[in-house]
Amino acid sequence: MVRPAQREDLEALAQVLDQPFFRGYGLDRQGALRLLERALMEGELYALDPPLALAWYRPKGGFDRGYLRLLAVAETAQGRGLGSLLVDFLEARGLEFVLAERTNAQALRFYARRGFQEVGRLPGFVRPGREEVILWRGPAT
Repeated sequence: MVRPAQREDLEALAQVLDQPFFRGYGLDRQGALRLLERALMEGELYALDPPLALAWYRPKGGFDRGYLRLLAVAETAQGRGLGSLLVDFLEARGLEFVLAERTNAQALRFYARRGFQEVGRLPGFVRPGREEVILWRGPAT
């Protein structure tokens, strides 16, 4: 069940972000908590019950369109369809754009299977030395 995240979920959701990929962006526990606090204030933060996955969605994000700022599934829960469940939910809310790190082959395959196509790249946009791929699916029809 996808639901809006609450402040009391933040500790558990910070655990979801405790994995090598996010640590590669310099995200430690305190940084994860700050990021999730910001997500609660600036966008729509969604979680699953139990909180094994999260999505930070901005309905008026990139190009004033639905933008997925962050999607994460706990390492122990990957491969169970939880990311797809969240993306299905957000597509119904107008999701059109996502960013994925260029070397994150798993994420690029995941979004390609869902019909997202590369439309550009942003070197150093999120972190120096990293390149983000802009993926667009366009409005649902």
